[in-house]
Amino acid sequence: MANDKKLDYPIYTLQEAQAVVATKTAPMVTKESIEAKIADIQYIYHAHLIICIITMKNGFMVNGQSAPADMRNYDTNVTKTYAYENAFKQLWVLEGYLLREKLHANDKTAFDTLPDDYEAPR
Repeated sequence: MANDKKLDYPIYTLQEAQAVVATKTAPMVTKESIEAKIADIQYIYHAHLIICIITMKNGFMVNGQSAPADMRNYDTNVTKTYAYENAFKQLWVLEGYLLREKLHANDKTAFDTLPDDYEAPR
C-alpha cells in the first residue's frame, strides 16, 4: 500500500524564517537571551558518541548527544557541535514557556486573539 499523503513542508527556509522573526518587535526568546543564562557546558566522550550537558545558571540541566551512523564520517568537532545544538534546542521550548508565563502574568488578555496571519492546522 503506497502512502499518498502529501507532506506539508514549511514554505520558508530556516534563514528566511529567521529574517522574518528579526523584523518582529514583541518580546521573544533569542539565542543570545538563552546563552546569557548558561552557566556551564560539559562534554562526555564515549567512543564515537559525544554527550553535551548544558547547565543553566539556575542549576537546570539539559543534554544532547550525537554520533555518526558510519565511523568513516566521524569528526570530533562536528559531532560536538551536533550534540551541543541537540541540547540547546531543548532550551528554546523551556524559555518560550517561561516567557509566555511572564507575559500572561502581566496581561491576562494578551492571548485572547490570534494574529491576523494565523492559519489553523489542517
